[in-house]
Amino acid sequence: MSTDNTKMSENAITPSVLNKMFGRALMYGASWNYERMQNLGFLYMMVPALKRTYKNNTPAMAQAMKRHLEFFNTHQTAAPFIGGVAAAMEENEGNDGGSAISGIKVGLMGPLAGIGDSLIWLTLVPICFSIGASYSAEGGLLGVAIALLLINVINVPLKYFGLKFGYSSGSKFIQESAARGTLDTITNMAIALGLVLVGGLIPQMVGITFGLEFTQGELVVSVQELINGLIPGVIPMLLTLLMCYLVRKGKSPVFLIVATLVAAIVLTALGVLTTA
Repeated sequence: MSTDNTKMSENAITPSVLNKMFGRALMYGASWNYERMQNLGFLYMMVPALKRTYKNNTPAMAQAMKRHLEFFNTHQTAAPFIGGVAAAMEENEGNDGGSAISGIKVGLMGPLAGIGDSLIWLTLVPICFSIGASYSAEGGLLGVAIALLLINVINVPLKYFGLKFGYSSGSKFIQESAARGTLDTITNMAIALGLVLVGGLIPQMVGITFGLEFTQGELVVSVQELINGLIPGVIPMLLTLLMCYLVRKGKSPVFLIVATLVAAIVLTALGVLTTA
């Protein structure tokens, strides 16, 4: 028993580790990419916690790093909170809880993205820049500096305390769930919620508009309107399922992006698709 406690204390995530994570969280969005969005930034933020947890166990460290390279996208202010929860789960569960860690990340990223967009981008940023604009009405950069200062006076503490709260609440949540035997149920619910949220984004993120029209006398039938009338959103869904199938078959996502771009240009030139 004492050996287990010693091992846990040696691998416990310290305040200095959390501070390192916070410093990296300030550069979270520097490596955004079209394939997996914010996965590189999230992994970069998690590295101090993973090094503390897995130490010299290189295979286990590699497995954990690969797990955090999965698709991830949320509001940048909310990301440290999720990182704190993930760090607590890595510390307590390790690679044995890999599916639970991924499930919690997927379950949290969607709702927190919506909250962050509403509170930060649509509320805080406009208010701060409106205040800053009043100081730059006659020119000058003072208003810009004031706006950026006001934003970060709120944004930076939210990231810092969000990370701390995510770690502390995540540890408590794991211990209580493990004692009650409800962690697997909660994980499955989080995964299901995440999949529903990601699936609901397909019609917004994937846009295909057919330009084909058939004319019979004065009657004009639009293929796009006909499809939308029968099964709204079916074309984006089918295209997404096709991409998932090809990725599972080993096709490179970069190749699929380029192929989709070329196909869109050709089909638009032929009049099959339209940009409207």
